[in-house]
Amino acid sequence: MKFSLIEPYAPMFVGSLAVTCEVTAAALLLAFVVGFVIAVLKVIPCKPLRLLLDFYTSIFRGVPLIVLLFIAYFATPQFTGYKITMFAASVLTLGLNGSATVSETVRGGIEGVDRGQYDASRALGLSYITMMSKVIIPQALRSVAPALVNEVITVLKSSSLVATIGLMDMMRAAQSVQAITYRAFEPFIVVAIVYYVIVMALVAIANRLERRMRT
Repeated sequence: MKFSLIEPYAPMFVGSLAVTCEVTAAALLLAFVVGFVIAVLKVIPCKPLRLLLDFYTSIFRGVPLIVLLFIAYFATPQFTGYKITMFAASVLTLGLNGSATVSETVRGGIEGVDRGQYDASRALGLSYITMMSKVIIPQALRSVAPALVNEVITVLKSSSLVATIGLMDMMRAAQSVQAITYRAFEPFIVVAIVYYVIVMALVAIANRLERRMRT
């Protein structure tokens, strides 16, 4: 092992880490916003809407993420005539894919809230929006918060797939260093360590959050 050979490429790894964080943050924002909206709409007693949203989530459950990423980046220009950027394709794919998981997680938490909470809210004359935002969703979040943190970890690790379309994330940086130095072990070990440290930090946050939820 000769890690000294990849020291000159440290700025490349730092820049690629920034790209990974940007993609992950933007995708998570999209995933949580869309996911929460879908979760709230799914508990509305409207069968056609529920079937439509179930079909939406089934797409992201049934199709591999890398296939969706290729469709977003390579097929979108052919279908629409619009040249989507690598960053936009990555954020849309990871975000919409994550929204399907977030929606199901939050929906399960909402449906797990005791029915008495709904009856009490109606007895107090609360509107549906007020009931959901002030009573139901806060209680649901207490039970699903650890699962949502796990989704953050999943999106972070899945972001390594954006290297397949050429976006200069950490994985792509490691591939570039490998092509220049003809050394594979060192650059990929560096990337693995960086991912491991970030994920372990998120796991620690999730464990701490879970302990606080119990108390």
